[in-house]
Amino acid sequence: MERKELAASVPTQVVEIVRPGRALERKGELELAARASGRDEVVKPENRLIWTNDNFVALQTLLDERDPKTRDYRYRGKIDLVYIDPPFMVNNDFRADNSIDIELDDEEGVQAKKEPSLVEILAYKDTWRQGLDSFLSMLRARLALLKQLLAPTGSIYVHLDWHAVHYVKVLMDEIFGYENMLHEVIWKRTSARSDAQGFNHIHDVILGYSQSGGAYWNPVYAPLDADYVRSKYNNIDSKSGKRYRLDNLTSPNPRPNMMYEYDGFPAPENGWRFDLEKMKEMDDAGLIVRPTGRGKRLQFKRFLDDEGMPLSSVWSDIPPVNSQARERLGYPTQKPVGLIERIITASCPPGGLILDCFMGSGTTAEAAERLGRRWIGIDNGKYAIHLARKRLIQLQGQPRSPEKPSYDYVECKTCKNIERKSKPQRSPGPYTVRPFTVENMGVYQRAAEWQGFQQHRSAYRDEMIKVFGGEPVDHSPLLHGRKGNTWVHVGPLDGPVSSAQVWSIAREAQRTSTKAVTVLSADFDTLSASDKDEIKKKTGVVISIRVIPANAIDEVKRRLDLQRVNPNIVVESTAIPAFYAPLSIVLEEHAAGRNVELRLKRCEVDIESFIASQRPLLKPITDKMTPAAKKKAQGEIDRWEKREQELNAWLKKATSWRAFVDFWSIDWNYGRQVGEDGKPIFITEWQSFRNRDGNGDGELVFAAKFSYPQAGHYRIAARVTDVFGNDGIATVDVEVKR
Repeated sequence: MERKELAASVPTQVVEIVRPGRALERKGELELAARASGRDEVVKPENRLIWTNDNFVALQTLLDERDPKTRDYRYRGKIDLVYIDPPFMVNNDFRADNSIDIELDDEEGVQAKKEPSLVEILAYKDTWRQGLDSFLSMLRARLALLKQLLAPTGSIYVHLDWHAVHYVKVLMDEIFGYENMLHEVIWKRTSARSDAQGFNHIHDVILGYSQSGGAYWNPVYAPLDADYVRSKYNNIDSKSGKRYRLDNLTSPNPRPNMMYEYDGFPAPENGWRFDLEKMKEMDDAGLIVRPTGRGKRLQFKRFLDDEGMPLSSVWSDIPPVNSQARERLGYPTQKPVGLIERIITASCPPGGLILDCFMGSGTTAEAAERLGRRWIGIDNGKYAIHLARKRLIQLQGQPRSPEKPSYDYVECKTCKNIERKSKPQRSPGPYTVRPFTVENMGVYQRAAEWQGFQQHRSAYRDEMIKVFGGEPVDHSPLLHGRKGNTWVHVGPLDGPVSSAQVWSIAREAQRTSTKAVTVLSADFDTLSASDKDEIKKKTGVVISIRVIPANAIDEVKRRLDLQRVNPNIVVESTAIPAFYAPLSIVLEEHAAGRNVELRLKRCEVDIESFIASQRPLLKPITDKMTPAAKKKAQGEIDRWEKREQELNAWLKKATSWRAFVDFWSIDWNYGRQVGEDGKPIFITEWQSFRNRDGNGDGELVFAAKFSYPQAGHYRIAARVTDVFGNDGIATVDVEVKR
């Protein structure tokens, strides 16, 4: 009996509405590109970025979502195209394969590794717990929901490598029907490698299926190969000088309505290719060629610029996103935009809706935006959502690519070889990126096994404090341990610690002689540097906050497993994982009449934790090791020491906190719109961010000006993300006068 995965719809929290508008330099003053007039009415955009703990839950939520006015299903049976790139099975520990390369300094070539978050790593481990079996079970449940979301004319493309493609093919035959398979595309993603054992695996496979057999299809053409042009288009038109080949006027299929005589030539057996009126038009234009020998038939001139070659199922003309590619974001499985654009062009009608529930860095969303399609992107990585948001904002204002590339085929007068060259074409104009939402969907709905891990909460807290480097104490429900002269509070894994809870923890510490608390949790609600300053002012307690990393959970679980086997065992210490501090932000505002200037005055970045996060788990060298093991361990130590020197050298150059800011944005009227949960929706109206494409507009600015349309009291919010992917939000209140 088949076991089916079940999920219930969850509440959706819209946390941000993004209106792309880069920081512009105008007469030495930074202003918002679009003014505030008419912006009080906020309409929820169609395009959506969704952060979720489990995309299965998110898909079920989309399936059940209804229009609030008509009560019709919003997405059930209405998605035109699904493209997914699920995580490939590379090995049993998926963590290293999903770390992200963050570009700290493009000029110096300095990079950092960002490990998957707590949410991401547990999702991947669940996916691969039982190897291929658990992967296929995971994928089967999601494919079943995706089929229900697809429109009758919809298609689904699944991107795979050689490990799992044959198993997934059988799975998709079962779900979508063997007869509904449309494509097996072979994409050559790399060249042969000299270190391969056996045949090089240089390609991926993309399986395409229709929902019910009547899928939308728009033929895609590739430019003709130069050798093909030389062999086929070997005639030159005397009037235009264009190359042409002679093509058959006979219909490829029987056409009884085309059985007419033309200029003394009887109809071919299947009839003519064109009707009589079209034949006369072509003849008047000099396109009909009469035969010169007996028994030959009429032909017509097919000029070189009239067609390309219908695209085959082997794609070798789209290069991968390599280390030098301009679109590279450091994401391990990032695909080129051109690859997704080709799939969208072929299988999604203009204005259609595209869904990607393994979105990664947002390639599908960008490709859809470039081509004017609507889109929904889902991912379980918070940093992935940040990358997608940033690249969509970055697309704003860039030159739009020509709709159809054009080529010249130039013949060498000496050797007669033909070379294909792209014709220079003007851009039809800049991209105007439409507004989109950033949403949370069931982020804190943890798996049953994870919840069970916390049932013995006291043991979990005690070991977490030890991993953090402290000692547990039995003091109160809010103060769980000590580290030096600081209390330690351990929050839950299945939800954030709110600012109200932090105030309660501070008041508890206020009643003791120790006036400092470090709060550990999987996530935090807003707590700015100004909030911490206010807590210290009113309670005298210094608050530090730290995010529990995934490898700390692994270490705690290891310790508890050992203690269950032997309660008296002394657990050996391992390297203490890096507990990141969320960003603390300080803003400074200045109001003059209806004009307000906002400055990002300070941003506290946790440098110490960053260095610790880059350190790999190094094996100590012991006498029990074999010579080979010692050599390997020493090599790993040497590599880390070199890497540590590189990072410290860069950190010495980055003397200001400004060097660590990657992105910041402003909502000039925070709280004008709230979500169903009653929390304010951050409406991004101004952004400045670091840009690695080298086109000169990547400099961050740290001040912005805004002119309010009318006087009143306003709350301004700023959201900041640092180069390590940590983010934070801060607010200030301003009184705008006439």
